[in-house]
Amino acid sequence: MAVLKMRSLLAALAITSSTARIGSIGPRAVLGGRSMRSLAVVEPSSTTDGREVAELRTNNRWTTALRGGARGAAAKPPAALRWAYAACGAATTVAWTTVVRTTIRSNQPLGMMVPTFQHGLFARIGAMSAAPIIVTSVAALASAARDTNWDRLKTRASRRLNLAMATACLGNALWVGFAPVLTAIPGTGTSHQAYAGLTRAALVGAYGAASALSAAVWAKTCPETNPLLWPGRVADGCAKSLYSLMPANVDDSVNVKYALLTASFLVFTGLGLGSFPLSVIPSWTARRLRGAFPCWTLLAAANCLTLKEAAEDGSLLKDETCKTLAGGVAGFGGVYLASKAGAVFLDPSFPKSYHAVVMSPAWATAAIVLVAFTLKPDTAAA
Repeated sequence: MAVLKMRSLLAALAITSSTARIGSIGPRAVLGGRSMRSLAVVEPSSTTDGREVAELRTNNRWTTALRGGARGAAAKPPAALRWAYAACGAATTVAWTTVVRTTIRSNQPLGMMVPTFQHGLFARIGAMSAAPIIVTSVAALASAARDTNWDRLKTRASRRLNLAMATACLGNALWVGFAPVLTAIPGTGTSHQAYAGLTRAALVGAYGAASALSAAVWAKTCPETNPLLWPGRVADGCAKSLYSLMPANVDDSVNVKYALLTASFLVFTGLGLGSFPLSVIPSWTARRLRGAFPCWTLLAAANCLTLKEAAEDGSLLKDETCKTLAGGVAGFGGVYLASKAGAVFLDPSFPKSYHAVVMSPAWATAAIVLVAFTLKPDTAAA
């Protein structure tokens, strides 16, 4: 009797062990459950990235088990996700273009004239330097969403980009809502901008949709499922990023370049959110876009941090996402420097009508010099 009990126990242990190793058994096997009336047929296969998949049929119902997968790893991003990114990116770019066009112009407010045609033109061009950052950031996320799994969207770079995009768009949505306060002209009771009605709703909707999409994908790909843990994770991530701003290899000029640009864009963000006249740096738009442009320099800082890390691990010139983001950073620099060259050399009202810039000449010059590093080639990282 003792021998029979021992054999039964060993058989039960064998069945349990086989069930636990469902992804590693032979081409086809039949496993017994608690009852021989319930059978599970296992047919291992593999995904495109080489991970093992086991299809189980229990009581005529099929389920899929992904061996070694994380939360939601077996799921595929919705096919519409990349199109949602594209739509939100286009809407955000149009919204920013609308803000720039309607805020930097004469009679905004009534009686506040732009001194020359060139003054307004180069101010708009300078503000539109944010467009390459917006477009390439969304393009990188849309590309990651095309994959057959969530792996690329779960990387630290994609999560950082989603979080930065959500923050930047939320900041601009708030700017639209509080523009009368943020662009107020002291002592006049008027503001450079005050949206209302359908225009205000459309701008807030465009920015809000992009922010919500990026935030939702970030939450989906966050390792923590408890929302109460998310603020702590964001704080930890920001602290680690600030701690790692120094280049890992000071002899690598590309590593130094992106470390310097990351720190510079963070400083520009702080200045732009600060008090006048320093808030004119780096946009040169005085109070007109105060609080709005810094949101995009924050996004640029996040992208440069990703490129800094890529330069350190050797993937900068190989990874398509990095190539896309690097193109956006270079685009920002090209448009920005062209606008400042035009303002200095082609605007008859310079420097007389650039009061805030003249009040902060050292910062204005430093911003131009630092942004010039965006045009330095990345070939040294090969």
